[in-house]
Amino acid sequence: MTIISLKKQFMQFFNADILQKTAKRTGFIQRNRSVLPEQLVPSLVSALSKGNCHAIADLHRQFNGMCLTEKDNVAYKPFHNQLRKAAFPDFMKQLVQLAIAQFARQQCALLPKKLSCFDDILLQDGSSFHVHKALADVYPSRFKRNPAAIECHMTMSLRTFNPTAMTISADTASERAYLPMALRMNNKLLLADAGYPDFDHFADVERHNGFYIFRGAKSLNPRVVEAKNGKGRVLAKLAGMKLKDITRRTNRSEVLDLKVRRGKQEFRVIRRWFAEEKRFCIWLTNLPLEAYSADDIMAIYRCRCRCRWQVELLFKELKSHTNWKRFATAQKAIVDGLVWASLLALIIRRSTALQIMPSVSLFKAAKNVDVWLLPIFECICHRAWSEITEKLDWAVCYITRNAQKSQQRKSRKDITLDGIFAGLNA
Repeated sequence: MTIISLKKQFMQFFNADILQKTAKRTGFIQRNRSVLPEQLVPSLVSALSKGNCHAIADLHRQFNGMCLTEKDNVAYKPFHNQLRKAAFPDFMKQLVQLAIAQFARQQCALLPKKLSCFDDILLQDGSSFHVHKALADVYPSRFKRNPAAIECHMTMSLRTFNPTAMTISADTASERAYLPMALRMNNKLLLADAGYPDFDHFADVERHNGFYIFRGAKSLNPRVVEAKNGKGRVLAKLAGMKLKDITRRTNRSEVLDLKVRRGKQEFRVIRRWFAEEKRFCIWLTNLPLEAYSADDIMAIYRCRCRCRWQVELLFKELKSHTNWKRFATAQKAIVDGLVWASLLALIIRRSTALQIMPSVSLFKAAKNVDVWLLPIFECICHRAWSEITEKLDWAVCYITRNAQKSQQRKSRKDITLDGIFAGLNA
């Protein structure tokens, strides 16, 4: 059933008519030339999946290498001219959105009961990439050493382990402006770190029946309305105090569950004392106390910490495995287009591996794409749909035998995502 489903998805996504219509709608092509979308897209995805492309010439060689005959080969100049078109990023971005809808939503993780009530759990994070210094006016950097850099703001789903949205901006742009839209947060839970808190956005999310857990910054100092310790005991003396006034001398509780007010807005603050590091850690949330204890909030945020490694792996693949950052080009269209093309390659690769085996090691699968994935793309590029079933069958055999997750030591099981889920179910 997996092979039939994957074949259907590949045939739909890489359909020549759909790719050409998308290319024409975005202005990438006006009429058919030597570099056709149905040949360009599979070759870009193949080249960027291998992780050994260091120049646009490598992309060009991959394109020619996947052509059926020597007559179909193109020279470097027309290939480069196609990539430098202003519509190239828009074309790739449209394909990413199609891939998210068609591939990324096909598999869903089994979530614990505490989280299964939400339509989705979203993780927000970002990472910066250095680009050619000639792009400093377009993409200014926060650091003088590297004058040009772009920031990729990504929203990832905990249900599918795949991106649901990504935006590109200058490295100097505020992270808060790229949070998921509040009107789309109905019955969804948003997890993000201390760089993202935006209290106006919190209020909008709550108005649209959404939920959030954010790490709090050290500067946070709301007034306490009601206070309890980690075991649920009411601490009446803390009511009316400012958060920063509650020190270790004021109260010795390791965990505090506080209802606080900031202006007209009320929300929960969970604060924990880490004795070894001698510091407080703060979480902000609007999840109801009746259903979610302080321990639940901290455990759910630990899901984000563990899943953040998945987000970091996404960025690592974009930075290292796809090697797009090494493309020394001052062409903005090429830089933007390759970022989106890299994300497209990543979504298809990860989604294919996860559909083959939900418990797959994505790291192991990504390291050997030339063995199990590139033969599939060769069939797609040659429109050899009758042969793709055999290649998918081989991919299933290879992934199930060679890309299983390594057995975790007992001491580490509790900090894995499966261990955290088991704790939430306990």
